[in-house]
Amino acid sequence: MACFCLHGGSALSNLKLVFGGIGCLVLGIGAGLLQPPVARVTFLSVGQGDCAVIQAGGRTLLIDDGPTTPTFDAGERIVIPKLRALGVDRLDAIFLSHPDTDHVGGTPALLRRFPEAQVVMSAVFHGDPEMDRRLSQWHLSADRIVWIGPESMGRLGPYQLRLSCPPFRRGEDANDGSMFVRFGLPTGEVVFTGDAPEPVEEYEMKNGDWSADVLKAGHHGSKTASGLPWLRTVHPKWVIISCGRDNRYGHPHAAALDRIAQSGAKLARTDREGDITFEWRGQNLVRVTP
Repeated sequence: MACFCLHGGSALSNLKLVFGGIGCLVLGIGAGLLQPPVARVTFLSVGQGDCAVIQAGGRTLLIDDGPTTPTFDAGERIVIPKLRALGVDRLDAIFLSHPDTDHVGGTPALLRRFPEAQVVMSAVFHGDPEMDRRLSQWHLSADRIVWIGPESMGRLGPYQLRLSCPPFRRGEDANDGSMFVRFGLPTGEVVFTGDAPEPVEEYEMKNGDWSADVLKAGHHGSKTASGLPWLRTVHPKWVIISCGRDNRYGHPHAAALDRIAQSGAKLARTDREGDITFEWRGQNLVRVTP
């Protein structure tokens, strides 16, 4: 049976990460096999927002969970039905990049549907007024929240998981505190950056290896993110833009599209193509077409 281990300690019944320094999370799903089990990441088309599903060895993680408005809840209307279609009957964790509603709006609906799920957030938002307001609205108990420090490393079976939380001062734009996530095998990885702008990308460029086959473009293809130095550092084969069709922000911006083209990466967009899926087949990460 799968279990969670912390730095070789005793098995835990729930998800837990070390605070401060380097955390280590291991989800035992057959590590050590010669061929890794098939895993996939699906960028869901949730309108003007972000939501990606990581599935590996019977475990499911979300990176953000879509937008909500007074009349529309992407969590209830889009994410939950699509998780069902993907065969998900258990959700282990929701990683929220930052408090913006287009990234966290679906959380209440998902927590109602998946009461076992835990919410993982950067500790820079612990005590943040906007985050506190949302947690209060969600009636989320403290034992369902995992606050992580600057760097946490872990494994999902043979797949590596890295969480990096840039520094953030209260009063700044919440985008600046966006969590960076890298997931996959050394031969093929996916990187997520929330809504982090170029100065935060440049900070993370000095903070370890971020090379990857697939990059989720920052801030829905805004002109403030996915800078050329960052694109050259990640050097992705694919860049994914998650945005809503004919959105009022003008995403993706022409400047971001130009930089992506200069990088030589292929481009895929949820507003035009719907859900976008990649799978690890053996050691290789490949796009799956319908």
